[in-house]
Amino acid sequence: MGIKKREKEGMNTRRGFLRALTAAGGGTAAMAAGHGSRRPGVRVRPRSIPPAVPRHVIHLVADGMGSGIVACANHFSHLTRHRELTWLGLVRRPETVHALMDVRSQDSLVTDSSASASAWGCGARIPNGKVNQTSTGGKLVTLYELLGASGWKRGLVTTTEITHATPAGFAACVKSRNDGEDIALQYLDRGVEVLLGGGRKHFDGKARKDKRDLKADFARRGHAVLLTPSDLASAPMDRPLLGLFSDGHIPYVVDQEGGLTQVDPVPSLAAMTTAALRHLSGTERFVLQVEGGRVDMGCHNSDAAAAIREMVAFDEAIDACLGFQREHPDTLLVITTDHATGNPGLNGMGDNYQKSNAHFRNVLSVRQSIPEIAKRLLLAETPKDHERRLFESTGYVMSARRRELLEPYLKKKGYALFDAMASDVAALGQVLANHTGMGFTSTAHTSDHVPLLALGPGSEAFRGFIANTSVFDRYMGFAGVEFRNRQEPLVAGYLPDPDSIERVREYGWA
Repeated sequence: MGIKKREKEGMNTRRGFLRALTAAGGGTAAMAAGHGSRRPGVRVRPRSIPPAVPRHVIHLVADGMGSGIVACANHFSHLTRHRELTWLGLVRRPETVHALMDVRSQDSLVTDSSASASAWGCGARIPNGKVNQTSTGGKLVTLYELLGASGWKRGLVTTTEITHATPAGFAACVKSRNDGEDIALQYLDRGVEVLLGGGRKHFDGKARKDKRDLKADFARRGHAVLLTPSDLASAPMDRPLLGLFSDGHIPYVVDQEGGLTQVDPVPSLAAMTTAALRHLSGTERFVLQVEGGRVDMGCHNSDAAAAIREMVAFDEAIDACLGFQREHPDTLLVITTDHATGNPGLNGMGDNYQKSNAHFRNVLSVRQSIPEIAKRLLLAETPKDHERRLFESTGYVMSARRRELLEPYLKKKGYALFDAMASDVAALGQVLANHTGMGFTSTAHTSDHVPLLALGPGSEAFRGFIANTSVFDRYMGFAGVEFRNRQEPLVAGYLPDPDSIERVREYGWA
């Protein structure tokens, strides 16, 4: 049977399943028989929902978060907020359930965000770069399709483009994570009730390849279209929400607060999360994904100051969710990450590490992200101007020797002994590590098993060492839906579609 024919039949199966599930109503189960079969048979049968399960699920993702960035963000929190991260406070609460999660993808020990989020979103391991599709292009049924058909409301909140890999992993099915325009269209077709983040360009008829004005289409379907923080603050409660607060990703917090970068006002992750919860609170059941997406991008850029501040902003979103949970105790919080990036850490500085504390305090003097710092350096006309501009942005006095080593990278001619650090952002990050004490192992993802915290009804389902695919199964169980997508064996050496590879260089200034 040809691939195109299998895909067509797979779509027929998907539609048939969703029609059957919708007709059966909440509290029923659909079982896909034939593990690994090309076209699983679908049948619907009654099933009682277990007691003490959540009616609201909030899935929080600090994209790219490793243990090192948590530790450094906690140091920063003590310096600026005079308290520890809420994340670490939850670790000590006896009712919090702890898990360690294996997040590898189908084709690599090191996952990307789309494969990792899709594992949560469809219960299957898929190749890096795809979103809820198999290696042969087979389309998998997504979490938000299944929960939507079962009567759950759904929301996505992020500091990245709303069509980026992690939010898309819950709701979309495309061959490439970079198909932002198609992902935006699928959000419309699947009726996702709350969408808040960046990525306005993927909805703008002037920017889209097909010239379709998706903002107008969402408005015709009943969504309130929000473009500014004031729009968000006054958002109606009786309509779905589409909030697009920047053309691309939401600007880094360090650029918003540093006073050197011209950025339009945008809502914080906590403000978007609070608005989404306020909107969804009146519904019988909902699931909301909240992503601190720019933690990952800061780490890709070897940008300690940016990543730390994004992690603190994510912590403030956790606070908002805990406040909601106190008022709605039938809410489950799952707090985790899709992978670690760059594995940053504070290094011992000086004899007997006595200068480590002072170096770390220098993070406070950094006023711009590395991409914005680089833009200023590229405009410098003399070596002295280089040094002056870097000092204004970071408080760091760069030596002439370090300027000489950095300069080839500014001209795209730098050379590093480790290929994973052979980039302009990595070079500038290493220069600034002499100032902050924070270094990175690379500008890439790593294979770490990642932490997961669960709090509230249903949290016991997440205890121990788990696979990321099992999160999908837990959420299906809470909804009383039993469904299994096709599974492919783990492989090595799979050649990805070049168009599906994460465009990491877009996060820097290249």
